[in-house]
Amino acid sequence: MHPAPKPPVSKPYASRSRLDSFFLHAGLTLLGLASLAGTPARADGDLEEIVVTAQKRSETIQSVPIAIDAIVGDALKENNIAQAVDLSSMSPNLTTKNAVGNTAPVFALRGLGLNDFATNGTQPVGVYLDDVYFVSNAELSFGLLDLDRVEVLKGPQGTLYGRNTTGGAVSFITNKPTREFKAGVSLTAGEYKQLSTEGFVNGAVGDHLAGRLSISAERQFDGYFTNELNNTKWGKTRRGNWRGQLLWDAGDATTVLFNVHGGVDKSDDWYYKYLFDASAPTIFLANGSTVPNTIGPALAAAAAQAGPDIFKGLHGFSPQPYIDNIDNGTTITVDHDYKDFTLKSVTAAEILNYARTEDYGGTTLEYGWNNYGGHLKQYSEELRATSTNSGPWKWIVGAFLSYDSLDESDIYDETFNPNYVGYIFNEKYRQDTRTFALFTNNTVEIAKDLHLELGLRLSDEQKHFSGGTYIVKSDPTYAFDTCPCVVDTRLTYKEPTGKVGLDYQAGNLLYYGSVSRGYKAGGVTGLFVTDVGAKAPYNPEFINAYELGLKSDWLDKKLRVNLAAFYYDYKDLQAFGAISNEFRIFNVSKSKIDGGEIEINAVPVKDLRIDLGIGLLSTQVLESNLPAVPVGNRLGNSPNFELDLRPSYTFHTEGGSSLKTAVEVNFRGATQYYVQNDPRQIQGGYWLFSPRVTYTDASGRWDVALWAKNAGDKRYFREIFNDAAAVVGFPAPPRVIGLTFNYHWD
Repeated sequence: MHPAPKPPVSKPYASRSRLDSFFLHAGLTLLGLASLAGTPARADGDLEEIVVTAQKRSETIQSVPIAIDAIVGDALKENNIAQAVDLSSMSPNLTTKNAVGNTAPVFALRGLGLNDFATNGTQPVGVYLDDVYFVSNAELSFGLLDLDRVEVLKGPQGTLYGRNTTGGAVSFITNKPTREFKAGVSLTAGEYKQLSTEGFVNGAVGDHLAGRLSISAERQFDGYFTNELNNTKWGKTRRGNWRGQLLWDAGDATTVLFNVHGGVDKSDDWYYKYLFDASAPTIFLANGSTVPNTIGPALAAAAAQAGPDIFKGLHGFSPQPYIDNIDNGTTITVDHDYKDFTLKSVTAAEILNYARTEDYGGTTLEYGWNNYGGHLKQYSEELRATSTNSGPWKWIVGAFLSYDSLDESDIYDETFNPNYVGYIFNEKYRQDTRTFALFTNNTVEIAKDLHLELGLRLSDEQKHFSGGTYIVKSDPTYAFDTCPCVVDTRLTYKEPTGKVGLDYQAGNLLYYGSVSRGYKAGGVTGLFVTDVGAKAPYNPEFINAYELGLKSDWLDKKLRVNLAAFYYDYKDLQAFGAISNEFRIFNVSKSKIDGGEIEINAVPVKDLRIDLGIGLLSTQVLESNLPAVPVGNRLGNSPNFELDLRPSYTFHTEGGSSLKTAVEVNFRGATQYYVQNDPRQIQGGYWLFSPRVTYTDASGRWDVALWAKNAGDKRYFREIFNDAAAVVGFPAPPRVIGLTFNYHWD
């Protein structure tokens, strides 16, 4: 019998002096760069000018006075970014994970993220696809199909992006139809019998009509995991996505874009690795007495038989955990140009039917076999006017209305869980949410090259939660619940949020600073409980954010250096975990977050490109009335140090073909996954290396790439969860080597 795996070892978190040192060195770097500003530079190989819509108007990224990363479509492909959860390697202080095995991705920006994995929870990082807000992380397992770019906006974005964007926003922008004929196909084969394809066709379909059809499919016939009990593979994938778009030039300065899309995911859900017995030494009986807990140690002993390999286990139940998601949606976008402004309407409907199962305990005993299923539908309308004149006042004014309805039924089979011996719960509820908001954002030139930004949003959100926890089965000896724990709760939240900022353009330098307030509404815990009191609403959370930044281009656009420093005053953080034997969302009174980012893009010589991103975070609980969350704890999902490095070099032949070599290097510092700071839930720091070699034909029509993700085969956990009876880890993928072929016509 093998011993249980030891917890990942981590070094102490960065001290405040480390942050000070970071900004000191950053400042000295800029002074050094200033001394090089007059150095002659080659005219070819300039850094690209990326146009973004972060402020709901088209602007170059270096002219936008906020911290933003834009990852263009080619960069997504070159770095094998296939799912939303892969994005963290491209943006410092962005952390991603799957909350439940192989589905429901969660984003955290600068330490602000969702810990709760219930479907009715909302992320503090808003996620948008073509201006449409996705209300639940259950909707976010889509493939990154035919994208123009992804914009990562850091800091509160409530003025323009609205609902629940206390941490920031991640905006996915697709390629739009044009009248020119274009088509492309991509084929990938990789380890674990992985096959995937993506393709698009674009062009005119009438005198005033252009269309674009995009399709992707992925199969992985072998999983990463081995069930040693029956020697079966686990973790296979079956996914598909499609999108059809029609762009109609309706005349009189009006265009209408019709977008119909959908996807299906029939993959295996991943299994979890049992790490530690976290159960109490005694179990309470229905009569109030206690007996020694023998179940927890027995579970730990059964789990230890599988050995320490995070991709091997002894799972005793059938069928294997699975995902069964089907989503469909429609968006209609109308633009009309007037003399001095553009009026834009975005009307959207999204429907998701989902089911997923998980073998939570990862042992031969039925510790936790859970089945989540539900139906989510959402409708939204945004109408906004954006000024187009070149005067000293640029303005945006608009309104947003949305409605979403969630019907959920989750079965939790906790038969051998020491906390809930003999229990099977059904968490069944309906949640309806209606949101209305008015917003404006204004940029006023108050002096030459000096601008004042003023933003305001008035939000009105109403929630109706009806239902709760029902007991399907219990052992009378151990029964202790007071269920059915059912509520009918109506909540209304009305809050103003806003932003004040200044920016100054001095040649190639853009200085900016801002003060903003973010807000995320409260709600009701959508997980099973054993006492109706745990269904009491949790409070909204608020953040006051202070930020300073600098954007700069040097050496005739051969070098770009962007810096940002921030401080967040965080009130009523919505955290999640087992408190007094109940899973629920709870509020932590007061916390703080400070840190910074430095991002460098350089073309030091022709054909050599270097991209570097560094992120630092310091997070701390300042006030708490919960014994499980003492003052001084770090926030979850906030590694103290991050580094993303992507050097590449391109060799050219006399015949016109080329060979591009690149490697992606990522480091993530030690991470506490939950604010309770259980030492068993720390993932130690780790390095990842992902090389790629791409040959491009002289015609430019096709290329082929040999690549590896996680080439060092680093074994680590993207999530470590503690249900107060067991600690389990959700493994990240191992090394995968593959080959990709791309061909395009135009």
